[in-house]
This record gives sequence, C-alpha cells and structure tokens, in this order.
Amino acid sequence: MKRILLSLIAVILFLTLGGCQLPERPVELSDEEVVVALIEAFKQGDYEGLKPYISDDNPLHLLFSGMAEETGGDLAPAYRAIHEKVAGSVTYTAEAVEGKEAWGTVSVTLSAASLDTEIYNAMTQALSEQARDGGSAFHDMPDWLLKAAQGEAVIQEEIFELHVGCRDGNMVMDTNTNRRFFAMLCGGLKPYLKASITTCTFPTGVTWQLLAQGDEIIAMLHSEIVDGAAAGYTSDDLDATAQLFVDTYAALDGVCAFASVADNVLHASFGIDMETASTYALHNMGLISDRLTAGSNGWLSLDDTLSNFTRSGGSYETETFRPE
Repeated sequence: MKRILLSLIAVILFLTLGGCQLPERPVELSDEEVVVALIEAFKQGDYEGLKPYISDDNPLHLLFSGMAEETGGDLAPAYRAIHEKVAGSVTYTAEAVEGKEAWGTVSVTLSAASLDTEIYNAMTQALSEQARDGGSAFHDMPDWLLKAAQGEAVIQEEIFELHVGCRDGNMVMDTNTNRRFFAMLCGGLKPYLKASITTCTFPTGVTWQLLAQGDEIIAMLHSEIVDGAAAGYTSDDLDATAQLFVDTYAALDGVCAFASVADNVLHASFGIDMETASTYALHNMGLISDRLTAGSNGWLSLDDTLSNFTRSGGSYETETFRPE
C-alpha cells in the first residue's frame, strides 16, 4: 500500500512540476476592466469577445447577429455599415468609482456617432416618396436604413455610471440599469432592431403598410384605387375627390397625402409619421381607433390593429427581412 501511495504522489509531482501543467484558473477582471474589455470588443467587431459581459436580453445580440448574412438577411449590409461608423468613432474613459466598489460602479465618458436623425429622416423620406410615386421605397426598410448609415452622423458624448454585477460566476453588465449606454453603442439603430413592416390588403383595393417597432406602430402608409367607370363616377367627380382627399389629409401634422386621376382611375395615398402626427387628430378623422392603443403608454398597437383589420375582411403579411 505504501508503494502504491508513493507512486501516486510521484505521478502528481511529475504532472505539477513537469511539462504537463494543471489548468490555470481564469484571471478575474476588475469592474473597470470588464467595461474596457466590452468596449474594445465592440470596437473590433468581436462578438464572441463581448458576449461574456452581457446578458441574454442585451440589444447588442441583435445588432451583431444582424450583421451576418445568415442571420441578418437583407438587413445585414445596413447593420454592418452602422456598426462600422459607430465603432470607428468611439472614444472613452473608464474609472471605478471610489466608495461604490460594492455596487460595481464604473464612471464612463463615452463619445460615439449617432445616426438617430439620419434614420428618422430616411424613413420619412421613403414614406413620402412611396405615397407620392407608388413603388416600394417605404416598404424597403433595408434600403432606407442603408442610406441612413451612409449619411452624416452626429458625435454625441455622455457620462454614465455603469454597473457591473456577478451573475453565474461571470461579471455581466446588466441591460436594464445600463440601457442608455447600450442604446448609444447601437448608434440610433436600437429602436429598429425588432422592427417589421406588415402589409394589409382588403378586397376593396385598399392597402395599409405598417412599420412597427415590436408592437408599436411608428409609421403607416394607406393607398387605394377607385375605378371611376366601375363606381359610376365621371372624370370630374374623380378630380374633385382627389382634390378633397389631398386637402383633407395633407392638412394634418405628420401626414403627407397625394392623389391623381388617370384613365378615369383615382390613385390616392397618404403616409402617417406617428412621431409627429397627433393621435387625437387622427382619431377625430376616423383614421385610428382609441381602442387600438396599448396600455398607459398610448402607442398604436400592431397586434390590435391587425386584429381589427382581419375582422374587417383584410389579410396581412409581416416581413422582418431576416431569415426565419
């Protein structure tokens, strides 16, 4: 028995002191080092490098997965262009806050490009273009997002008190308490990371296209075609209707309206930018129902709107422009 024990001890000493080392424990990073590691991985486009420091609900997962063709689909070029512009502009300082070590608090001054305004302007321009000319400018979200990415970004600077906490043995930056910081890294794209466009059609020839961020509708495009001969209208009737259509809807804030008559057929469209438009005015015009808003936030609900449309005989198809 003694010989066996001595042999085991000899083997252990050989493994420890010889060429075959036992695995080393990973070096534990300080709170400040966690923040620096995350930002540097973001700047380098290193998704695997930043994943250990963010929780599953972090928007950076959607941003980085959207940059790959196999997961981002048609949106991948726009996502890559936006990330490249933001990552190339990032400068920062990070320092642990004295006296708040127990909370994992790190003071960070972050400067980065923001495309908020460019994305909004690209969307509203596409909305107006499709309302005026037809086509698919508004529906083609990948195209107008890419145009926004190629625009001139604004450099913003903000000071954050970020919190790093231990979760499952890892130093993870909580998404909710640090949400403004992560939104800034998304460069204005965060609201569109779960965006979709839903096309609703009715047997009468009326079409609605709804741009939504999750369940919140942020822009809408309505179009309809009236065949004067089938409806018993003269050309003068259609001309008068077209003029009334434009005068009625174009007078509303946040609404662009266009109508034309050709070969005794009326083509009429209006687009609604919900950021600018008054929901009170839209409700008074009968364009939306107050029952379609979600909770106390008061946004126009995509789910409730689609339910109302299907009850009225419509059918719809939703596109996220990503693979299933």
